[in-house]
Amino acid sequence: MRPIEIFIQGAHVPEILVATAAPVDTVAGVLAGLDRPIEIREETLIFVEDMHGPLDPETCIEELLPLRFDEEAIVVPLRLHVTKCRHVAVSVRFNGENENRRFAPGSTIGRVHHWAARRAFGLSPRDAAEHVLQITGTDKRPDRDVHIGTLTGDTCAVEFDLVPRKRVEG
Repeated sequence: MRPIEIFIQGAHVPEILVATAAPVDTVAGVLAGLDRPIEIREETLIFVEDMHGPLDPETCIEELLPLRFDEEAIVVPLRLHVTKCRHVAVSVRFNGENENRRFAPGSTIGRVHHWAARRAFGLSPRDAAEHVLQITGTDKRPDRDVHIGTLTGDTCAVEFDLVPRKRVEG
């Protein structure tokens, strides 16, 4: 079986770390084997991207992969998030209104955007596509695949404004 590529993000991980693992490797083993090893302490939580609950560090990588019936099947990278936060308190402001919800730290900006635009503020699909999340008080607009837990520091909270995407008209 081919090695599995693993992308790792976290609140104190400045860039996405990339590792490769065998299916029998454990999550803890993968994190310990990085060029800059991540030490698992009692307060360390590990999430699979967009999953609600933390993993046991001794979970085998193979258990986290989708079932495959073909050895030639394309395997997408496994995406993990390492943090001390069990949840991230997310606040989104739009047109003078605030909506709040807790997300798992491995939730992506894309998932938070979908909740805010479509569910919380009821935008149509077209209007939702024309808005992005911007960190409140900054001009930073994280990419859709960024885990919200990477934006929290030690606070386990992040605030966004839902703002129009800039249009270039010619």
